[in-house]
Amino acid sequence: MSSYVIGIDIGGTMIKGAILNKEGELIKKYETKSHPENDTIAFITNIISFVNYIRKGHENVISLGIGIAGLLNNTREILFESPNLPSLKNVLLKSELESKLNLPVFIENDANIAALGELYVGEGQTLDNFLLMTLGTGLGSGLILNGELCIGETGKGGEFGHTIVQPGGKPCSCGKSGCLEAYCSGTAMVNMAKEALISNRASTLLEIYNNDPSSLTPKAIYTEAENNDALCHEIFKETAKYLAIGVSNVNNLLDIHNFIIGGGVSKASHIFRQGLLEEVKQNVFNISKNKIRIMISTLGNDAGILGAGWLAIKGVS
Repeated sequence: MSSYVIGIDIGGTMIKGAILNKEGELIKKYETKSHPENDTIAFITNIISFVNYIRKGHENVISLGIGIAGLLNNTREILFESPNLPSLKNVLLKSELESKLNLPVFIENDANIAALGELYVGEGQTLDNFLLMTLGTGLGSGLILNGELCIGETGKGGEFGHTIVQPGGKPCSCGKSGCLEAYCSGTAMVNMAKEALISNRASTLLEIYNNDPSSLTPKAIYTEAENNDALCHEIFKETAKYLAIGVSNVNNLLDIHNFIIGGGVSKASHIFRQGLLEEVKQNVFNISKNKIRIMISTLGNDAGILGAGWLAIKGVS
């Protein structure tokens, strides 16, 4: 009888799921709403229903892997908090799910799950060391060192987006100021655009913003950059400048040279990738200049579910 694992990636609006065979091949994908308004009991119930739905027709499911945004303890049993699911506080997620599903459950931060996806089936397959950077609404990251996920002493290792690049700088969603995420993320790009438009900068974004402020999105900035809007190109250049500072700091600290960009903003990588690489080369030691590689993830939205599936496979192997 064939054996299978389930991988799920829990987001603020949707939960994505997949069933994989024990060799890591994707069999089928699923999704359901995450209902961020749910309390803990309703959240757990929703997960159980979703997993049981995926299990139908695949009786020999041997484990479950989960990726979720938030702060976990270092044994990956307790979810302290999740920015996408504000009602979840100090949830004994592993034991709650294992007792009700009768399955081994393995949990990891969502950006780390995406890094595992890259390690096993993505751009990181041939690499021992790399940093995955997920450029979306925020800036997530997962750090692979010597072929293993690095989570640090307390479990929060690899929080690249919350390294300080501007002391006393722009406020970040984490409550601190000057974090890289406040300068390099989809949200940061939109904020830069709004500040420029309020200062009467000429841009094709102005009509978009005046018609509907909510339509000023990273995608709109990308579209107008493709149409050669000067402000939009400046926003991408500024974003790349700060990302280069972060990448250079990681290289100088850890002496790793491979960096993978994922997330929604990565779709615009042809606009900023070369400038990013040039900025990084200016900031690192000569011995590293020609070794730096900036790669773009090819896994897209499947990075999380694939990584969660592989977490489940490795958890029982």
